[in-house]
Amino acid sequence: MTADGVLTPSVLETFLLEWWPLPEDSFAAAYRYQEFLYCMKELTKVFEKRHKELIDAIRFEGLESDEFAVEVPMDNVVNTDLLKDELPTVYDNLVFIKSSAAERFIGRTSLYLLSLEAAGQDRVVPEEEVNLGDLRKALTAVEAARYVMQIPHEKLTRVVRIAE
Repeated sequence: MTADGVLTPSVLETFLLEWWPLPEDSFAAAYRYQEFLYCMKELTKVFEKRHKELIDAIRFEGLESDEFAVEVPMDNVVNTDLLKDELPTVYDNLVFIKSSAAERFIGRTSLYLLSLEAAGQDRVVPEEEVNLGDLRKALTAVEAARYVMQIPHEKLTRVVRIAE
């Protein structure tokens, strides 16, 4: 911890590396960080669950502290029912649904056609995509393979052990 008792990512990294030093070899060091990343991802799930359990216990048991308080951040959201009732014209001018809901209601093809109509080919064509799963359903495996290419997914780059 820092001098004032605050846990920071750099403090935690230093602690981890003191307990499990990095190897000199760059590949092995990258592999170690990769393992740390996996563990941190899984540990985050454990910590989030435990944090929620503790907050729930504090609330349920009505616990109080002289040092800490439970703070619930508030989000500002529009009361759509009230706006629709009192200012229907404003509501009608501002109301929308999320694109994921529109896709669920009318489908990708309908959204694509509406986009072409609203924005024109020049803007829509550069954004065109074909879903790999849909392609594999529409064609045989051999036919689909002709239209599938592999491109690097840099974010998922990892170090792997070579089998001996």
